[in-house]
Amino acid sequence: MPRPKKIRKKRSFMFTSRHYSMTSLISFAMGICSIAGLIGSILLSFSQKGKPPVHLGGVGLFAMVGNIVGVIAAMNSLNERDIFRWVSYSALGLNMAGMALWTLTVFWGL
Repeated sequence: MPRPKKIRKKRSFMFTSRHYSMTSLISFAMGICSIAGLIGSILLSFSQKGKPPVHLGGVGLFAMVGNIVGVIAAMNSLNERDIFRWVSYSALGLNMAGMALWTLTVFWGL
């Protein structure tokens, strides 16, 4: 009696519908803008020889509010299905780092 043929596993590809979450992209953009605002305000402060204009406090306030919104948006995007999670995690880290840097700048400046 002949040996039975080996059953070969069919090579198939699994296509997924993974996508970039819009809330994670917005959160990432908020983090980038906050860090850019921090760098810009530090450069402006150094160019004014330590006596920056008063409106720089508003930049810090709105950047901190933007970071808080960015953290919330990144946390909400982690609950979505079939997304690239690295964008959400990097946005979360960027916004948390921005909050920490703005807080250090405020307390160090006092």
